[in-house]
Amino acid sequence: MRALIDTGVWFRRYHRLPLTGTLEKLLAEEVVEFCLSPISVLEITYKWRHGRLPCPPPEQWLDDALEHYRLLPVDGPIARQAGLWEWSHGDPADRLIAATAAVHELTLVHTDLALKPLTGFAQRYFRGTH
Repeated sequence: MRALIDTGVWFRRYHRLPLTGTLEKLLAEEVVEFCLSPISVLEITYKWRHGRLPCPPPEQWLDDALEHYRLLPVDGPIARQAGLWEWSHGDPADRLIAATAAVHELTLVHTDLALKPLTGFAQRYFRGTH
């Protein structure tokens, strides 16, 4: 599977924080291409800067965390798709990440309940981190 890894999954995987066994198995056995949106980098650095993410400063680990991921730029088609979806969910970051998966025909791998009921992109939702 070619996958776009959501922010939380990427962060938790890199920092070896708990993930469900089924999610760990999927990442180890089924994903053949790991992709990431730069929006995930924005989300992590923003949360860290505002004290909402207890971790070392991103400049100490971020480049290493990106090493095995294909970073996909946000471009016009992605922004257009993110804006056109008729979802009640209005989080621009989630919309851009889901649109990146849709435009690049990737499966979004995530643990975000807000994304689970949405349509228009391939997704694999995994319950929390237990």
